[in-house]
Amino acid sequence: MKNKIRLGLVLVMLLIVTACGDRNQTALNESSALVPSQIEVAMTETISASIVLQEEGKVLTAISKDVTAQEGQSLLEIMEENYDLTAKDGFISIIEGYEQNEKEGKYWLYTINGQEATVGAAGYIMEDQDVIVWNLDGF
Repeated sequence: MKNKIRLGLVLVMLLIVTACGDRNQTALNESSALVPSQIEVAMTETISASIVLQEEGKVLTAISKDVTAQEGQSLLEIMEENYDLTAKDGFISIIEGYEQNEKEGKYWLYTINGQEATVGAAGYIMEDQDVIVWNLDGF
């Protein structure tokens, strides 16, 4: 009889342990489901940059500004968020009313940290602390 009582107690304890184990596993799975979104938020960083606009080498201080953006954004995306502009095929032709003039040979060109750009604004991915200088000038 004692053996049957012991066996019964062991079975009851196993059921209790199993039931508790399932709840803990569910809680673990639920908390694990949150991890990818937390990682995504942590990976999205904000960057800061300066955008200087010039016409024939003279700084247009009223429209030059420091900007913030999400890491991975292109220069064109950041310009569209911060300026009234016209762009076609990734190239900007008008910024805040200052327009290129093909007859005069005046175009918007930009430098990145003092180096001439080799891609259009849509092709350049901004980096933290970049200094972008746009200059509307002739060749």
